[in-house]
Amino acid sequence: MDDARSQEAAGHLTRGPKLDARERLAIYQRAYRARLVECLADDYPVLKNALGDEAFEKLATAYVARFPSVAPNLNAYGRHMPGFCEGFAADLAALEWAIVEVIHAPGEAPLTLEGLGSVPMEKWVEARLRPNSALRLLRFAYPVNAYFQADREGARPTIPPPDPSATAVYRSALTVWRMALSPPMAALLSALVAGKALGEALAQVDDDESPDHVMAWFRHWVSSGLFVGVDLGSPST
Repeated sequence: MDDARSQEAAGHLTRGPKLDARERLAIYQRAYRARLVECLADDYPVLKNALGDEAFEKLATAYVARFPSVAPNLNAYGRHMPGFCEGFAADLAALEWAIVEVIHAPGEAPLTLEGLGSVPMEKWVEARLRPNSALRLLRFAYPVNAYFQADREGARPTIPPPDPSATAVYRSALTVWRMALSPPMAALLSALVAGKALGEALAQVDDDESPDHVMAWFRHWVSSGLFVGVDLGSPST
């Protein structure tokens, strides 16, 4: 702490029996930094395991220096971590942050298979599915969902080489789920989440894909609560 800040601290804090105002403030600063590092470890436990305790603490300490806390609520404090990391660590952080966001997202009543079945057949082409606010669709350069799962099962997996993957993170009732997506599934779900009409979204599915498979995807996504409603017509109507 520089002399100017030491003098300022002395103007607001009293000297203790053993420590002066500057030393007392330094203890608080160290404790608060430690609390922020602990908060990051809570949000990114698998990233911490992947990097190791020492490397993660170094990363977290650098993060705290780069992004000082400006809010009393720390729920969103770690949101910059994916962009603060590189490569595999960035992908893994993005997955873990999506889990945090989904935990705190507002709850919505999901669309049911019965509700989906009530849409008239002639309206299906123009139907648009409204995604649940507790849904995140992620594309990665690395197979981080498989790595995450192995870590949560108690293994200590090695960091894998690049291999593109996609994962949906969502909350159903009070439980957070991760769904691995094949490339065709990811393309279709991405189109639906982006608000494309069902007919337009289905046009992106490869002709070699079985219609039975596509219908099975729909049933699974709806029964999992990925959508909360159906809009008919153009987005402006």
